Amino acid sequence: MRRTILRHWRKLRARVPELGERHILCNWVLDEDENPGPMVEIQRYGELLSLLPDKIVQNLERARLSRDGRAPMLKAGLGYEELLSSVIVDGTAIASSSTENILFPDLMIPANYLQPGGIPGRTLHWKARGRHTTLTTAATLTFNIGHGATALTIPTVSWAKSGALIMDTTVQTATMWFCEGKAVVRSVGSAGTVFAMGDATSSAQALTIANQQSQYMGSAGSATPSTAAVDMTLNEFLIFTAKWSLSTAYSITGHMYVLEALN
Repeated sequence: MRRTILRHWRKLRARVPELGERHILCNWVLDEDENPGPMVEIQRYGELLSLLPDKIVQNLERARLSRDGRAPMLKAGLGYEELLSSVIVDGTAIASSSTENILFPDLMIPANYLQPGGIPGRTLHWKARGRHTTLTTAATLTFNIGHGATALTIPTVSWAKSGALIMDTTVQTATMWFCEGKAVVRSVGSAGTVFAMGDATSSAQALTIANQQSQYMGSAGSATPSTAAVDMTLNEFLIFTAKWSLSTAYSITGHMYVLEALN
């Protein structure tokens, strides 16, 4: 029985769809939670369920709906995650400058990548870590991730930007910082929109309520988050930056940066 099921399943997997056939129907509409989970190829998944006993089908469906089956589904080839960027060297240090500067190499997002099949729901996840050194003059530090039309430029549109984090007046030397967030495509086309939220944490920041609020990131800084406009029919460069408020000997360096597509 098991061999018969496997043989039939392999035959289905090897079938080439007819030209123009919509073979893959994805779960593009995802819950906006902390773990959106993988894309699932619904047709192939349904074919698999038709071959399995009812009890296994029930367990698989419970796992899919609760996201508990994320890893097994990825292993089974029923979804995917894609690493888009991962740096292997330190970024260029930003030192003695009050100008917004690029922390890590920017990444070109090809036209239509954010709208596969013309459907919203593409989800990106970024994580960044590094070190910084501060003085006693309580400068502020602002993180920003967004896009621009050309490489090696500051973002013209912010997807997620922190507030101005106030540094403590006690000198901190080579202490660490961390930034993480997600961006979800809500609408597509030349007038597409992305909704992104994140947070940035500095081990050198002053311990105040204002700084806790400034840690959060949205398109309008730490204020009420909203969508950012993206023309998804064009190539765009995704850029991660930082900015000090003073041009004295404050410095920041990026060590690790990972950008993933979760579906």
